[in-house]
Amino acid sequence: MMLQVHGDSVRKLLDFELGLRLSEEAFRLHSSNQVEQPLRTIVRGNDGELMGVMPAYIKSGPFQGFGLKSVVVRLGAETRGPSHMGSVLIYDEAGTASVVAVDAGAITEIRTAAASAYATSILAAPDAGRLAILGTGLQARAHLLAMQAVRPIKQLFIWGRTEAACQEFMAWSKRCCEFPVSTHATVAEAVRDSDIICTTTAARSPILARADLPASCHINAIGSSALGFQELHEDIYEQSSLFTDCNRSVLASSECVIRAVQKGLLPAQEVGTEIGTLHASRTRIDGRGVSIFKSVGLAVQDLVFSREAIRRWLSSCH
Repeated sequence: MMLQVHGDSVRKLLDFELGLRLSEEAFRLHSSNQVEQPLRTIVRGNDGELMGVMPAYIKSGPFQGFGLKSVVVRLGAETRGPSHMGSVLIYDEAGTASVVAVDAGAITEIRTAAASAYATSILAAPDAGRLAILGTGLQARAHLLAMQAVRPIKQLFIWGRTEAACQEFMAWSKRCCEFPVSTHATVAEAVRDSDIICTTTAARSPILARADLPASCHINAIGSSALGFQELHEDIYEQSSLFTDCNRSVLASSECVIRAVQKGLLPAQEVGTEIGTLHASRTRIDGRGVSIFKSVGLAVQDLVFSREAIRRWLSSCH
């Protein structure tokens, strides 16, 4: 019988402090060519539904081995329950079954926000404390917690598509934070005084443009990570510094980056700086101007986080 590590266990086993280290390792593996990782396969279903399949092989190190994530994503206002459902299959982990299934929803939730936190730890100003979150779902909550792990957050600005969702997110935020939280009717109002902006929506057309931004800020753009979805207007890349999880994947999946390249706002080859080529302890970004971390999610992240979850789960059972 295949062993399974359920979502509740994953969330107990992996915190954001650990997630920062795992993110650094995953991105280093990718950018040093230690991963065989094709572009993800997308199968589209009904409106707002798609399946993603993401296989990979890590060639060396403590996370070496095969793995595959298969996940169904359901986006839109009608969605009930988790937006991501599926499994990460990990093969040949020592001390357990030949195949272990780890809850893909929990892994995606944690590794996505941890990746943003890792980028923020390098790219945002050290004293960045005013956080704007666009979106009100699971990733909005995860990003609020993740940002607090790397920066002294002292104020939260929320924007969402419905007042009810904004109020629900604000109430949740106030229960887990001790700083002021406010909701805003427009994106421009929410981001106007921010130091860090996290976009976590499934927008099909741009919600954030260059004219909305303060003179200096860092943006984590993690939503709308498939063709047909777009959170950022392509003009946002003009006179900004772009960092990515993987240039090749972003060029294949990010509508805003593709359009920026088509308009000559970004180069067609090295579209951005891959975050895995930087090193948290040696890189110092001055925090001035606009930096953008655009991520679409990589299988290597899923494999690294899942193997670590399995090992911690096995340790907890003994």
